[in-house]
Amino acid sequence: MDGGANGVKTLRAFGDSDDYFITILDYNQTKTRKFKHIREEKRYKYGNAELVDSKIELLDSNELGYIYECRAVTVKWDNGRKSVLITDIPSELLDASEVTKKYFDRWPMQEKQFRDAKSGVNIHRTVGYGKKIENYDTMDETHRELCKGIAQLKAELEKPLSEIESIEEKLTDLYKQERTLREKSNIVEGNRVLGEADSTELKQCEARINKCLHQQKAIENGHKDDFKRLKKYLKEEKRIRGKDKVYRIDTELDQIMTCFKMSFINLCSLFLTKCMDHERFELQTLFESIFQLGGEAFISDDAKTIELEMNPKEPKLMGKLNKGLSILNTIDIHDLNGRCVKFDM
Repeated sequence: MDGGANGVKTLRAFGDSDDYFITILDYNQTKTRKFKHIREEKRYKYGNAELVDSKIELLDSNELGYIYECRAVTVKWDNGRKSVLITDIPSELLDASEVTKKYFDRWPMQEKQFRDAKSGVNIHRTVGYGKKIENYDTMDETHRELCKGIAQLKAELEKPLSEIESIEEKLTDLYKQERTLREKSNIVEGNRVLGEADSTELKQCEARINKCLHQQKAIENGHKDDFKRLKKYLKEEKRIRGKDKVYRIDTELDQIMTCFKMSFINLCSLFLTKCMDHERFELQTLFESIFQLGGEAFISDDAKTIELEMNPKEPKLMGKLNKGLSILNTIDIHDLNGRCVKFDM
């Protein structure tokens, strides 16, 4: 499921189902305090990322105090981004890499055709790049101005930032203590089951955390506009960092090549529709099983005959292709020199 279906009410509905779910959380649902039983990072088997398996506690907004617990997989991509997947699939059935692959491999049927074309002929790649890297002076200047503004704001907010840093150090220890206590508990029908002593300690810990958060918020409210501007600058600086270099792009060349690529895709679609009785093949399959077949071409003044070699390992496909070529020969294809082109096997 996509992020639009990650409400706790929806997830709870799977409790009485034989089906499993995998969905992704929004950024505001991934606060550190919600995670527990955090395991060591492992490398993603199918991509460039580190994976962290854990459990997460989510509150049901439709039922006050109801706690929903499930498995979480944090995906820390090498490019700096982070995704958090949640699922009810046990780790014995699928490990973190398999869960991640299952989610990001999902493609609605209406997108599959475009994905197939995109990967088959690389229409997502710009071919008009030159080899020359140029300085992006405008972005470089913007980045310098942002860094200057950040430094100035930090200097003005030196005292409140120091106070907030001190509070965050306390919160780090409190979060660890809170997680340890939560890991001792069990979630039964939305309620936390915990020993009396630990339950009291957990409530006291949560009270101290809330007190620290209120103090932190009060400090920020005392310099509301400055902190708002600082957060905005930091976010923008992170976004444009490293974007001071650009490649020179030949837009016209890219448009021409894209036109050729799309024409090729349309010809493939026509071949499958008219000659192969609406057979469904991915472009990758067409390349590997048909377009890469060996053969010979016999050319005369008025005709060109292409004899393809059959692949004995795929007799069923070769039979379909032979029928398709017979239909293709009725379309009256000519090359640029006016020769009639025929195919045979």
